[in-house]
Parts: sequence; C-alpha cells; structure tokens
Amino acid sequence: MDRDPMYTFGEMLRAFRQRQRVTQQQLAAKVGIHRNTISGWERGDYLPVNKGVVLRLARHLHLDDQEARQFLEASLLALAPYWGIPALRNPFFTGREEILEALHASLHNDQSGALTRSYALHGLGGIGKTQVAVEYAYRYALEYSAVFWIAAESVEQIMSSFLHIANVLNLPEQQEADQQKTVVAVQRWLTTHSKWLLIWDNLEDLELLQRFLPATRQGMILITTRFQALGTFARNIALPPMTSREGALLLLRRAKMLCSAPLEDQMTRPAGTVHAEYAAAQELVTALGGLPLALDQAGAYIEETGCSITDYLSRFEQQRAQLLARRGTSAGDHPQSVATTFKLAIQRVERDHPMAVDMLRICAFLHAEAIPEEIFVSHSSHPGSPRDTLTADPYHFDLAIASLRTFSLVQRHAETRTFSIHRLVQAVLQAEMDEQARIQRQRHAIQLLNACFPPVSYEVWKQCERLLLHVLACAAWLPDEVSDRQLIEVLQRAADYLRERAQYEQAEPLYLRALRLQEQAVEASRLQLAFLLNNLAILYTQQGKYEQAEQLYLRALHIREEELGSNHLRLANPLNNLANLYLEQGKSEQAEPLYLRALCIREQALGPDHLAIANPLNNLAWLYQGQGKYEQAELLYQRALRIREQALGPDHPEVARPLNNLAQLYQEQGRYEQAEALYRRALHIWEQTLGPDHPEVTSPLNGLATLYREQEKCKEAEQLYRRALAIRKRKLGISHPETAQTLHDLAICVQKLGNLLEAVSYFEEALTIRSQSLGDSHPKTITTRTAYAALLHRLGRPEEAGHFE
Repeated sequence: MDRDPMYTFGEMLRAFRQRQRVTQQQLAAKVGIHRNTISGWERGDYLPVNKGVVLRLARHLHLDDQEARQFLEASLLALAPYWGIPALRNPFFTGREEILEALHASLHNDQSGALTRSYALHGLGGIGKTQVAVEYAYRYALEYSAVFWIAAESVEQIMSSFLHIANVLNLPEQQEADQQKTVVAVQRWLTTHSKWLLIWDNLEDLELLQRFLPATRQGMILITTRFQALGTFARNIALPPMTSREGALLLLRRAKMLCSAPLEDQMTRPAGTVHAEYAAAQELVTALGGLPLALDQAGAYIEETGCSITDYLSRFEQQRAQLLARRGTSAGDHPQSVATTFKLAIQRVERDHPMAVDMLRICAFLHAEAIPEEIFVSHSSHPGSPRDTLTADPYHFDLAIASLRTFSLVQRHAETRTFSIHRLVQAVLQAEMDEQARIQRQRHAIQLLNACFPPVSYEVWKQCERLLLHVLACAAWLPDEVSDRQLIEVLQRAADYLRERAQYEQAEPLYLRALRLQEQAVEASRLQLAFLLNNLAILYTQQGKYEQAEQLYLRALHIREEELGSNHLRLANPLNNLANLYLEQGKSEQAEPLYLRALCIREQALGPDHLAIANPLNNLAWLYQGQGKYEQAELLYQRALRIREQALGPDHPEVARPLNNLAQLYQEQGRYEQAEALYRRALHIWEQTLGPDHPEVTSPLNGLATLYREQEKCKEAEQLYRRALAIRKRKLGISHPETAQTLHDLAICVQKLGNLLEAVSYFEEALTIRSQSLGDSHPKTITTRTAYAALLHRLGRPEEAGHFE
C-alpha cells in the first residue's frame, strides 16, 4: 500500500492493520503491548517510544521496504510545532495509566472556565513525578500548540529554562545580555498564544511561579512538586507509590529480563524462568516501597552485573540495618534503598575505574545540572596543572563517563558538552565522606573551576555563564575557615562576570566574601587585595555609591604605591577609576591630574598606541569637553577611537564609548548630523553585543533623545527617554544619579510638549535623587533645582519656587 507522506502515523497504522484484517487486540498481542497503546497510536494521542517498536509493527503487518520506511518516517514526525522538552522519552516507563488519564481529563475538561488550567503532581521525592510529566508531554503532544519545560528548583534554573524556550521560539531577545528581557519576551508569547502546555518541574518555591508567569495566559500548566498545599496556584493530583504489578514489571523491563511476548504469557512458564524472577521482583517492590527511582536503579545494577533479582534481594536484606540508616541529608523523604543502590553502584565503579569515582565525588559539590566537561578534561600542556591530577585527555574522560553511565550515575548531554548527576547521588557521596575528605574534594573542585574560569571579558561571557552556577554551588559548601587563594580568585572572577552583565546585587556579596577572605588570609597578597578593592569600587561606582567607592579606590591606590612605587604600570587603573569617580561627582579639578598621571604612566610603559592608552584618553577628553575645550577633546576622542578600532575591530563594545562621547561633543557644537550618526552607531554596537536592556545602551539613547529634543522633535525624544528611564530604573535603581539624569531630561521634554504637571513630578524625583547622591552644591543638582523653580513660576506657584532658588 503506497501512503502519502502527509498521512499521520496513526492513520497509516489503522490502514495497514485493516488491510491485514487484524484487530487492535490481536496486533497488541503479537507485538507484546497493551491494546490501549494501539488505540492511542491510531487516535494520534502519542507516538511509539522507539524505532524498534515501529519495526516490530512493520514485521507483523507484513509491510514491504518502502512501506516500512514511510511508516518509520511518520513515527518520527515532530511532536508539536514548538517542542521544548529537554528529556528523551523514557523507554522503560511503566504503568501510571490511571494517573495519566486523570491528568489529561483534568487539563482538558476543567469546567472552571479559567483561561489557564493548572494542576500539580505532588508526592515524595523519587516517586516519579518528573517521569510522569515527561510521559504525559510525549503522549499528548499532538493536542498542544507548544510544549515547554521549566526546571523550577531555583531562580537560576528558571532563567536558564526561559532562555531555552526563547531559543525554541526563535525570539529576537534570545541573545540578550540581560536575561530578564528574555523572560519578558517569553511571557509576552505565552500571553498572546493559546493551547500550550508549560511544565514546571520540581517547583520548590511557590513564589517563583507567580513571579515568572505572566498575569494573563491561555494555556495549560502542569507542576511537579513535593508540596501538598498549593493554595490557589493549582489543583492537586497525588502520585502514589507503584503497585506491586507495576513495580515488578518496571524492574523486569529495566533489567532487560523480559522478551517481547506479553507478560501474562511469560507468567505461565515453568518455575525457574521469568515466573520465579517475577515473584522475587514483587518482593523487592515491597521492600523498596514501590519507589520508581529505587526500582530503576536496582534494575540498572542487575543489568550491569548480571546477578539475579533474588541475589539482589538477598544482598539488600543482609545490608538493610547498616545501609538504611539516614546520612544527614535533606532528602529525608527518600527511602534509604535509593542510597543503598547508589552505594552498591559506586563501589562497583570504584573497583574498575577509581578515577571515575574521584570525578563523581568532586561533582558532589557542584551544581547538579549542566556540569561542563571542560572542568575535568585537561587541555593544558603544562605538567602539574590542576586538571592533570584527575583526567589527562578527552579519551580517559570518556572512559570515566562510560563507567558512570553504566550505573546511570550520570547523564551525558553531548550537544552541550555537559553532564548531570542526580542530587541524591550527591547526597550519598557527601554522606560517605568524613570532614577532612569533604574539604579536600571541595578544594579540588574549586581548583578545577578556577582553572577553567577565564579572566572576564566580553569574548568569554558564554564560558563564564557555563561555570557560574557551579562556582556558586561549590563556594557555598566551602567554609571560610578552610578557604585559600583559589577560592578567592574564582569568587572575584564570578563577581566580575556578574558585574559586567549588570547583575550588581548578585555580584556584591561575592566581592565582599572574596575581600573578607583575602584580608583574613595568613599569607595575604597586598596586591591581590588592592585588585579586589579596585573591582568592588567599580561596582559601587556603577551603583552610584560614590562615598564607598572613593574609600576603596584610595585604599587600593595606597597599597599599590607602597608595594610598587609611584610610577608602576599597575597604578594607572586605580588612578583612572578614581578620576572617573571625581568627574562623575563634578570634581573636575581633582580628576584632571589623576587622568594625566594615569596617561603618562601607560604611555611610558606601553607606548603611545597601545590599547590601554585609549581609556585615559577618552576620559580626559570627556573632562575637557565639560570644560568647553572642544578642540582638545575632539582630538583625544579621535585618537582613542582609532586605537580601539585598530586593536578590537569596529564593532567591539569598547569602541562604542568614544563614539558616544564624540557624538555628545558634536551635539554641543551644533553638529547634529554628525552627532546622530555616531549615536546610532554606538547604540547599534551596544545593543548587538550587550543586549538592548543593558545599562550602557542608555547612554546613546539618552543622548539621541536630547539631540532630538534640541531639534524640537520632542515626540521622538520622549520615546527614547522613556526607554532609557525604564532600563536605568530596572538595572541601576531608582536612586542612581544616571536615573536622575534621564528624569531631568524627560521633565524638560514633556514640559516642551505642554505636560507641565508631569514635568513637575519628574523634576521632583530627579532633584531628590541628585540632592541625596551628589549633594546640594553639585552642578547637576543646581541645574535641576533651577529648572524646577522656573517651571513652578510658570505654573503660578512662586512661593514654592522660592524654596528652590
């Protein structure tokens, strides 16, 4: 029978079956599956779990080669227009039919009238909530317009899941530096589309659901969680332990002890065959409390070692008193049989491949998901490098992973070059170690992470992102009392990365801990201390905490002068940064000698065209521009721009800074056409490299808006001001001086548009911020106060205006 490729798998199956004149029950018996499975395939509810099942169907339906090929192709069609389930379908999934049917009926037949239907699978850890959710997604994928997955244990995992969804949807915001913008884009898609399924897996904090879901949505939500009381979030469906029959069948299938014949047929065979093992399997199901995770692990062990279920059961009974003891982990709701299975597997791996277990013990202190392979694979040619003590090359790493995968202790993800470890495996490994061994493994993990974590720059952001969660997880385990230089360095690099991504609140505690550890270190390096002080001061400057930043800059500068002398190259950076701080505060007289000193040090040490010269050139030009020395400023800007373009290329984010500043200079001179072109180029560079919601983007936005305002294009200017204001409030805070600048400029703009009361509100807010952060005598504060008073006079409120004159 020649079938059109547009026919579905279910339609083809029905036609082929009817051609052979066999019933669904007869075909199911031949293939060794339940009749409901054939019925579900033909209805289009779901697709076969693997290629082998399809080929068995083709053989029993007597298909020729062409028909079999078309039949197989139909079974591999996309599950949904947008498919975002990271896990493959579990070929050993067993039972749970009543739960799946009840769940489907609830999600599709809810009579509450709500646009969004939310249900939660709840139960103890290891009960199989995630596997049921995965099976449901595959089985009913054709009934949804999109199916997505949220790993919901933490904010970081949720953010990562939203990034994955954005990639699946091919949203423009998927490449943004600011991940919150990507989240908003996904939320907007959920609001404007319907009939999607969103699965929240392992939800640990109910507030996160409310925080990340859009206010309005038209889809279905499935939650897996340990919580039983979800309030108004979702309706509950309890997931009980597996029945005796379900558990035994799962164990036999996972241990590869079933043939293709129906189970009922195998149970009639003589004693000593599968029937005897089935009886032992039922006994083991009872011993393990029907927990799917424990049954799966037991099956994996039986498959690898070749022992019988009876032997495994005997071993379990002999070790029960010792191995079922709690190990001090937080996973108290998991029966200890899970820990028993993990320990047996770990012991077997260690006999054959000790290095694999060494690696596993280090993983016990990393984030459980997406562990980058490069942590353990040494590409260094230097003898004695940290990673040489564990794995020497990718080949030996592959052997270690293969040994661990034999017992399902890790899952490898080749497409991302990562692997994952179950958190219960981590718990068992941690419990096995005494305090000295734990500290040794934690230090080794920090050492490996520090070897992989590069000094931060725009070019290595992706590598930093891969390692960040693991640094945070491992650093949290290691107490301050046993810290060393490796921990300090990796904390500082992680903080640098978060600061560059404008995640200031997350960066600050890492800097502070690194600084505290450095100051407490027995063999403390004063130069390393100065480096940390300087970087924390940069963070405080970006946050508008000028007084704290100044103290840190001065302290860093003092240390370097004492250690290196007054003309060393490493003095140039804190000199330049301190000058930036003074200039931001309107203290140009204090800033100028610092800029000149930093420039002189770098020119003498590096030459006049080195990339490091561009920064003090650009900053000194900014100072001269503020003093009205336009010719001097323009020459310095052009020199800085030329150096950066030659060293970095025309589209590097560091090129945008002199472009933006030169645009402001041209604007002040009335050279509007030249200014607009430079603003737009700077804006394009920063949007493309840092993302459209990064604080740097607000500089050309604000400048371009002011340019339009001066040209009486106030409507266009207002839109740009409002975008800049939204970014600055969100990323810098409502009390930041740059936020005040945009408020001041927006007040002038809306005043020109005739919205005087709105302008009053913006002037009030800007004046409050500037008075508190810059002081009442700062030129910018005076400018806002003067403009505000003039507006009050215009509104006929002279008494109020008098307070600001």
